[in-house]
Amino acid sequence: MSGDAEIFASVVIPSPLKQALIYRVPQGIRQQVCVGARVLIPLGNRKVIGIVFELHGTTSLTECREIVTVLDDRPVLDSHLLQLSRWISQYYVATIGEVLAAVLPPSLRTESKRTVRSRAGSFSLTDPMEAKILAIIQENKGKIGVKALTGKFPGRNINPALQRLESLGAIEIHETLPGQRRRKSSESPSVDEPPALNNQPRHALTSEQEKALGAISDRLNNGGFETFLLHGVTGSGKTEIYLRAIEQARDSGRRSVILIPEISLTPQLIDRLRSRFPGRVGLLHSALSSTERWSHWWNIARGNVDVVVGARSAIFAPLPDLGLIIVDEEHDPSYKQEEGLRYNGRDVAVVRGKLTGCPVILGSATPAIESYENGLQGRYRILEIAKRVYERPLPGIEIVDLKSAFIQRKSAAATSRVPTRVGAPPVVEPNLRPLFSERLTEALAANYQRKRQSLIFLNRRGFANFLQCSLCGYVIRCTHCSVTLTYHLKQKSLCCHHCNFHRPMTDSCPECGDTTLREVGVGTEQIEQNLRQIVTGARIARMDSDTASKRGHQEQVIRSWGKGDIDILVGTQMITKGHDVTGVTVVGALLADLSLNLPDFRAAERTFQLLSQVAGRSGRGDDPGSVIVQTYAPDHYVFQYLLNHDYKGFFKWELEFRRALNYPPFSRLVHLCIDGPKLADVSSKAKNLADRLRDKQQTHPKYREQIEVLGAAPAPIEKLRNRFRWQLLLKGKQISPLLEFAGIARELLPQSRNTRLHIDVDPYSML
Repeated sequence: MSGDAEIFASVVIPSPLKQALIYRVPQGIRQQVCVGARVLIPLGNRKVIGIVFELHGTTSLTECREIVTVLDDRPVLDSHLLQLSRWISQYYVATIGEVLAAVLPPSLRTESKRTVRSRAGSFSLTDPMEAKILAIIQENKGKIGVKALTGKFPGRNINPALQRLESLGAIEIHETLPGQRRRKSSESPSVDEPPALNNQPRHALTSEQEKALGAISDRLNNGGFETFLLHGVTGSGKTEIYLRAIEQARDSGRRSVILIPEISLTPQLIDRLRSRFPGRVGLLHSALSSTERWSHWWNIARGNVDVVVGARSAIFAPLPDLGLIIVDEEHDPSYKQEEGLRYNGRDVAVVRGKLTGCPVILGSATPAIESYENGLQGRYRILEIAKRVYERPLPGIEIVDLKSAFIQRKSAAATSRVPTRVGAPPVVEPNLRPLFSERLTEALAANYQRKRQSLIFLNRRGFANFLQCSLCGYVIRCTHCSVTLTYHLKQKSLCCHHCNFHRPMTDSCPECGDTTLREVGVGTEQIEQNLRQIVTGARIARMDSDTASKRGHQEQVIRSWGKGDIDILVGTQMITKGHDVTGVTVVGALLADLSLNLPDFRAAERTFQLLSQVAGRSGRGDDPGSVIVQTYAPDHYVFQYLLNHDYKGFFKWELEFRRALNYPPFSRLVHLCIDGPKLADVSSKAKNLADRLRDKQQTHPKYREQIEVLGAAPAPIEKLRNRFRWQLLLKGKQISPLLEFAGIARELLPQSRNTRLHIDVDPYSML
């Protein structure tokens, strides 16, 4: 913008501040200031980074401070991302600053350090500013920081002059982040790429794949927004459809984003993307360092990639000419952010597609109940793929009743004890509960003899759930959270899986001093140890949150697993996602009903999805697969539909259950959680908030008729990280009045140093 008229900017700081701040735009930088750009602004006695959200010709403020400088040569957020940020702020009842803190990587919220160095030689400079800049650099021994240099030209933008001097070869500009090596500003950001991969063979599509891809291609050709729900059984070739759709978008000059639940667990997908789009794949995920994320972000923003792949936050990738959005495993709960800004990456993806005007593909073998209902109601277009590629059969599933196995094992243990060997049952635990049924043990031994791979799934890490004193019954608990500490054998420690508190293993009971502490329950670490006794000689690996602490370890395990260097892989739910290993022919699910016992209306859905996904890892090669599911609840409807891979039957049953109890998708929920360091204060404020919200209902017929207030009550995990937690639940048919009511709750209980209110729209976890 130019001219003599004053210009004012609404600047948002990535912070909980409720509203934008107004600053005057100095004359010298008006041409460079634009909506979506980062600027350096004074705030109190310091300078901070903000994003320009709007430009105005007037302001009602009598005094207005000035923007210090523009930080970038282009906006970091385009108009669609700004519009998306506003929607997120409204829908998730958050300030726009809180949204920006989630949208922008941390490195873009930290001012980088730019240094200018002069180069030897004589240069003919006609512009007075350029000549003065070069003289100042030389006066400072050929080196000066850009910030210090800018201070010598108050109210003026020196970036264009610096760019011209750099293009002439008169100067070099180096830019670094805290902890980053120095690099020239003219360099492309460093992006780690493996060697150029061999092109993988293309296989002919099945008729179902062709039909699904044809529908997507028509929308890509015709333009505009549409959401496709690609419902394909495990091993049906959904990934190949994604790749070909991305290719079509690329050929038309547009770029794509593909979201996956966990970036480090899917090296196969990344390999395939890099094979199809060599040197044109961008990554965005939390495992990247701040400097890596900074480099990838700018590489993406400058249009140097055709496709961005990443976890939840990759939906904010600053891709120009976005033409396609894909959400793989759209049902996965990891798309829901559980701290800070509690957004759902899948839902944000649909909204971004709508705002951008591009198609969105949601892919899953077991779609979320809400997503499939959206398809049936016409809000999404369902694309079905009912068969695996190459006509491979789905694996056979057996249900093992652990109650019967327990009785049989108890009877056998009373008469004899069989030494542990390959093909024999494991040594019986003191409480006689079997970790491995005879059927599963025999299947694992036989599969190992055939030189095939097996996968064991247990959704509980650690060696044992907790330690309990046999004499007094004392259970060792976390001092910061109201949960038990999990025993980890390898680390010889007790750990809280919520706050990561550790304490060393003890032989004596802290309560009575007796040495009769015993392990209760089972985790993946104990399963791994038992397997080494059951299938002697087998190469066994474990993958869970504990083994994932070392960077790159997960990818290393998955690659070894894919190459056949591991005979048996043990893990939690992370092993159920995205792996296509043709050597896997046996899958075992231990204690498969664990997740059914959670206090959550989605418990059955999550159990069906987890078991269907892990079952789908079996039989992806030429050999048929088998799945053995061990449970204490064999008659539960989840297992009856699982036996026949019957998602639609499960969906109908579950939908009627939800309808009867008025749960989503027949209602909408907003979860309010109040936490603080003092229990009495938290409970008092939660009860008071509930009373005041009910008073609001009585005075507003709209709220009284459309919203139900449940609670206040202690959260299932009442204490977490030294903060006590109480909760309320808002329930209603329509989302708009719920969001209004949640906004009222935020005004009634403003944030304070001691007490905080967390608002979770469309909650996934209320523990």
